[in-house]
Amino acid sequence: MDSFFGIGAPELVLILLLAGLVMGPQRIRQVAHWLGKTTAQLQAIARGFSRQLNAELDAVDGGEDVRAAMEEVQELRRQMAELRRDVTSIAVQPFEDGRRGLQNSQKAIGQSIKPPNLGEPTPADTQTTLPKPVNVVDDPD
Repeated sequence: MDSFFGIGAPELVLILLLAGLVMGPQRIRQVAHWLGKTTAQLQAIARGFSRQLNAELDAVDGGEDVRAAMEEVQELRRQMAELRRDVTSIAVQPFEDGRRGLQNSQKAIGQSIKPPNLGEPTPADTQTTLPKPVNVVDDPD
């Protein structure tokens, strides 16, 4: 059990330190004694309830049927939890495959050959110059 009511060990230590500063050592001793007695009483009540419940189940005609039904319900809960895990794991895989496929197609589109710009001159067209005509003496033109 990692935490009790969402309070972990570091938070509990901090709360106890602050309580010690606020209440003082004498009051902390009284509160700890009261908490210990209350915890022991609650545990005794829980044990008594469990014993009484088991005794009632044994006394009832068909007590074994009730126990078997309870065990069956627990087994069904376990199977439902397992089924829930299976369904969520099955649903995750197609979503991951689809996301990977989308990323791959976007990458392929980004790396594909793009069509030329027909309306605008390309930088290569603006930098190219034609050679100048050369005067040839023997040429009649």
